[in-house]
Amino acid sequence: MSSFAVFLLAVGLMLPSHTVIGQESQESPAPDQSRYTAKPVEIPSPIDAEGAEVNYPRAVSIRDNQLFVVDLDLPGIWTQTLGKEDAKSVFTPGTKLLRRPMNRPWCVVPHPDGGLLIGDSATREIYHAKETGVKLVALNGGYLGIPMALAVDSVGESIYVGDAERRAVFRLPIAGGKPELVARVNARGLSFDADGALWAITPDADAVIKIDVKSGEAVTVVGDRPYQFPNGLVWAGEEGFVTDGYGKSIWRFTADGKTEKWFEGEPLQGPVGITADDEAVYVADPRSKQVFRLDRKTKAVEPTL
Repeated sequence: MSSFAVFLLAVGLMLPSHTVIGQESQESPAPDQSRYTAKPVEIPSPIDAEGAEVNYPRAVSIRDNQLFVVDLDLPGIWTQTLGKEDAKSVFTPGTKLLRRPMNRPWCVVPHPDGGLLIGDSATREIYHAKETGVKLVALNGGYLGIPMALAVDSVGESIYVGDAERRAVFRLPIAGGKPELVARVNARGLSFDADGALWAITPDADAVIKIDVKSGEAVTVVGDRPYQFPNGLVWAGEEGFVTDGYGKSIWRFTADGKTEKWFEGEPLQGPVGITADDEAVYVADPRSKQVFRLDRKTKAVEPTL
């Protein structure tokens, strides 16, 4: 027997009986789930909120008469009280430091318990900003890639995220935790209807998709790529609206798949984010550095910032 063979035999005798050379132990520890629990964080070296100006408003959300606007290049989140002049202020200041919290915010929605939920690609994170300022709560332990869209279900229990890196929609508990896959839908905008269906806009040929969040079934409602470059979606009552950045327009669609151009042209230069209330739709247009209010009956337009 060669000396090398003797060495292998000796090693084999010394190893525990359940150990397999060249393979992981069958009793490897379970993955550490603690990294996905909610953790408090603070924004380092925040921008000067007092001297800030609107730079690149790409997403917008609404609660009552309050608008919340993602400014990607500020970076940060603006708040604006509708109907009041000079009522704009920075709710959550970002930072210019790369790969740090709030360096690249993409989306925002109100949190059901107050404050805001913010998607940030710099840290692959969803944050809860409970109040204005630099203190946040990180909710998913950096599991996500590029969170482009957010929605919260009607009972306020789950957050739904459109991840552009994984081209899929994920769900996590409102209090934080590891996201789970809901559907392989490349969502860039998400919005719930009154029946609990989740509507998504994608940049793909299957443009508008309706998702059953319980079963994960995804059905194409508007296909054949009718929009040039869709960015945002909101469901409002019995209809939905989609922004088309290249088309400088807003489209309307219904649950039966019919879609039509609802508004086009000035003052829109490149609409991206969209939200709505009973009376109007609100559109974030980064090229115009503005959020426009469009009356749903008359289509009259006015700036809000």
